[in-house]
Amino acid sequence: MINKLIEFALNHRLLTVFLIGLVCLWGIVVYFRMPKDIYPELNAPLVKIITENPGMASEDVERLITFPLESLLSGAPGVTRVRSESTTGDSVVTVEFEWGEDIYKARQIVDSKLELITGRLPQGTRTPTLGPVSSRMGEVFEFAVIGEPGTDPMELRSTADWTIRYQLQGVPGVAFVINLGGFVKQFQVFLKPDMLKNYGITVADVKAAIESSNRNFSGGSIVKGSQEILVKGLGQIETLEHIRNTVLSSVRNVPVFVKDVADVRIGGKFRREAAGHDGEEAVYVTVEKQYGGDTLTAIANIKGALGRISRDLPKYIGIKPFYDQSVLILKSIQHVEITILEGVLLIILVMIFFMWNLRSALLASLTIPFSILIALVIMDLFGIKLTVMSIGGLAIGIGKMANGSIIMIENIFRLLKERAGRAPLRDIVAEAAKDVGKYLFSASLVIILVFLPLLTLQGLEGAMFRPTAFAVAAALFAAMLLNITLQPVLAVVFLSRGKIKDAKDPVTDFLAAKYKLVMEKALSKRTIVLVLFFVLIAGAAVGFLFLGKEFVPPLDEGAIMASTVMLPETSLEESVKMGRRIERIFLSFPEVVSVSRTTGTAEASEHLHPVNHSHYNIELVPREKRKRGFDELAAAMRDELEKLPGVAFIFEQPIANKLAEMMTGTEGQLAIKLFGPDLAVLNAKIEEIRNVLADVPGAADLQVEQTTGVPQLVIRLDREKLARFGIPVADVAGLIETALNGIEVTDVYEADRVTPVLIRLSEEFRKDEDAVRNLLIDAPGGLRIPLSELAELRRDEGPQTIFRENLMRRKIIMGNVEGRDIGGFVKEARDKIEDGVDLPPGYYVTFGGQFESQQRALRHLAFLMMLVILIIFVILFSSFGSLRQALLVIMNVPSALIGGIAGLLIAGQTLNVSSTIGLIALFGICAQNDIILVAKINDLRRKGRALREAVVEGALMKFRPIFMTDMVMIVALLPMALVNATGSELHRPLAVVYIGGFFCAIFLRLIMVPVLYETLERIGGKKKREKEGMESSG
Repeated sequence: MINKLIEFALNHRLLTVFLIGLVCLWGIVVYFRMPKDIYPELNAPLVKIITENPGMASEDVERLITFPLESLLSGAPGVTRVRSESTTGDSVVTVEFEWGEDIYKARQIVDSKLELITGRLPQGTRTPTLGPVSSRMGEVFEFAVIGEPGTDPMELRSTADWTIRYQLQGVPGVAFVINLGGFVKQFQVFLKPDMLKNYGITVADVKAAIESSNRNFSGGSIVKGSQEILVKGLGQIETLEHIRNTVLSSVRNVPVFVKDVADVRIGGKFRREAAGHDGEEAVYVTVEKQYGGDTLTAIANIKGALGRISRDLPKYIGIKPFYDQSVLILKSIQHVEITILEGVLLIILVMIFFMWNLRSALLASLTIPFSILIALVIMDLFGIKLTVMSIGGLAIGIGKMANGSIIMIENIFRLLKERAGRAPLRDIVAEAAKDVGKYLFSASLVIILVFLPLLTLQGLEGAMFRPTAFAVAAALFAAMLLNITLQPVLAVVFLSRGKIKDAKDPVTDFLAAKYKLVMEKALSKRTIVLVLFFVLIAGAAVGFLFLGKEFVPPLDEGAIMASTVMLPETSLEESVKMGRRIERIFLSFPEVVSVSRTTGTAEASEHLHPVNHSHYNIELVPREKRKRGFDELAAAMRDELEKLPGVAFIFEQPIANKLAEMMTGTEGQLAIKLFGPDLAVLNAKIEEIRNVLADVPGAADLQVEQTTGVPQLVIRLDREKLARFGIPVADVAGLIETALNGIEVTDVYEADRVTPVLIRLSEEFRKDEDAVRNLLIDAPGGLRIPLSELAELRRDEGPQTIFRENLMRRKIIMGNVEGRDIGGFVKEARDKIEDGVDLPPGYYVTFGGQFESQQRALRHLAFLMMLVILIIFVILFSSFGSLRQALLVIMNVPSALIGGIAGLLIAGQTLNVSSTIGLIALFGICAQNDIILVAKINDLRRKGRALREAVVEGALMKFRPIFMTDMVMIVALLPMALVNATGSELHRPLAVVYIGGFFCAIFLRLIMVPVLYETLERIGGKKKREKEGMESSG
């Protein structure tokens, strides 16, 4: 089939060039319209169920709402894990589905299950609702709404809510706009208890009066002759005066107005959140893209809309973007593209240097751009985005793309010089192409098949690295086709006899002469060489044990996300005060451009953060303009924050932070989870575990998930006393909620916004416990009884939030690992926990976060490594038809590991998903050259050469192309391994593995293949002779 394909291409040269040119033109079009992103789609199929029962205690929410929901959903199809948060009045259940599950199908499954339980939930529970389809991974653009000094924070929030958000919500590609900070405008009615008592008016009377005085109405229509006139009544509240002058009752025919019993004013809504930018009050705005949408297009639309909005804002209010994911995307992709270009230039230089012919070198290099363009077409057809991961796959494959071309062009060039003038040019090219075409096809197929199993990776690692494997396989498939079609056609045109100079190649001649001496020496001392070879393999195995293990290398995103937590009882005001102090600390670093802070929980947030919890988005100068990377800066910032009393902290990067929260519900690289039934035991044991972990080298930012320690004022109603006065519990509960917490009773519809009306006691009547004790409760008959006579009031400390996972209560220690690999840290931590913490029966510890993904990925990759070796063996056996020669190549596979492992150890890299994929791919890529060399030796033996003569001559004939291909692979990946640019971190381990593996291939495999070939053939020949001798003697 391969020979027929070569003949077809040579017989239809114009058609071949036209078709390939057409596909490449298509590839150029595809490149400019392909969606581009930093990562592939990493939105896990998660469905959140939010259920409210106002006032219900955390323990009751867990027992009566959360647990029934968890039990129902744990057995749903495709569900892998269920986790939950139960807090006062709120339940959030997160249902995780298998990666690859359609999110809308997952939501449908959850929705159908909820129908079975909704009617069985406790009284007062609102209907469970599903959270938004988008997740925190969709947060692609963030900015601050800032004002000149003295600008009212309420005006900042109103501008953000009613001008900016309303216009951004209609921008194509935008799913949600979340505002946090400033003050939401309210019409506030602050009641005076003494005046209420004086006029005999209750809180319920005020509430009912305001509600009933705020409505428009219709009177139908009046028919007058041939006309119909609609009757429209306007009675809605429009101004503050309308509220003040709302009539409550009449005393001796004198109306009592709201203003007589309350202060009515415009004020800021009581908030559980705050935000700042560079130490000043601001509104923090997060824009989420639509699920599965194109990030760059969405951000471009957002920027265009903000430009138009900015022109209409007051001069003293501005918009300051501080997180723009498109900058990271474009910069990362640009750096990888530059890496590809640098690699291509180095490849061309190597080919010119070793081929000693500019025309041949340029012809061989043409395969690279054409293969990339065809690969882009294939990626587009299969829906693969252009991300750092997929374009990194193309960068990894450029050397391999060139290798087949080198072998093909070198063989054509050699045969043209040998047979110049003795046969037609086309026939010589055809013979040379057919000579290596079959084995080139088999070798390329090996490499493609090596990468195909990587497409079976699951979970987060699959979502990240499948595009890399697909891009490499697509590019190599394109190169394979080009090598047996386009290259022979171009050789006929550009390598005609008149254009080939019979010049000596001094570099290759010199190296070949040295190689011949070394090889003959090695063949004469095969036993010593084989012993040394197996010693090196053993050394590599020992070195493998010393490799650190982690999930993926961290990416320097150009920003830092810091989180701080203060004591549970810390107020919002104190958190904001400390937050501004921390902002100034971060701004003192010369690498920091800006600092934006959020304190508390934003509306519509996936995760509930109390007011003692702050996040800081620290914008940095570009990586190439600063000396310190993320690790160094985070360490320096830790040193400063450790000087602050009562502040726990953790440092991450924005995308890593969002990914961690999406996957585990917590922050940090590592989550140590303690499971068990009793909260008190969990709280005690988690502190013991934290103390043990603090002594493990590498532990950083350790933080126990806060679930307890929240001070409470508990009001326990005395039912007998309530019955004596005829007061229902609901009346007391409603009064306390309205008087102390406040209740929004209605909305005022202004010209371009809606403002709620709040009723609450004035601050002096709710500021402390004594004020609460003296709160007057309305009883039938006009009596007013102090709350202290109807209830017991006491101070207590209760759970802030109860966390569960897979039907078990759990507590988490979150943290980072600094200066060592996660795998080694976990191993040591696990041993110390087992030795130092005595867990009662029914309690156990697991490790989550990145470690969970790492373990799953490395287990799967270990299986794939065995599968890849089996695939290579099957292809080798089918190609050679010899079990012995197939084993010969397989036996040489460990030599690839020697260089790869040595490279990782020397470069200080870890064993992660990227480097493991490199090791797997190295097997197939190194096997290609072995196949070519073994095939050549076989050809010479079939022509009658003696074993030693065939081995030496075949190795020398293939020395130049094999040496060149190994050097090409090294130089192609040098820029990726050495350049310190955004995005390079993800593929650097893989590049290091390749460089180490091929460097070893030059000095080891070129010797070991001939030695193993001769050794196995002599063993095989000896057994054959012994068998023949036995048969003849019998």
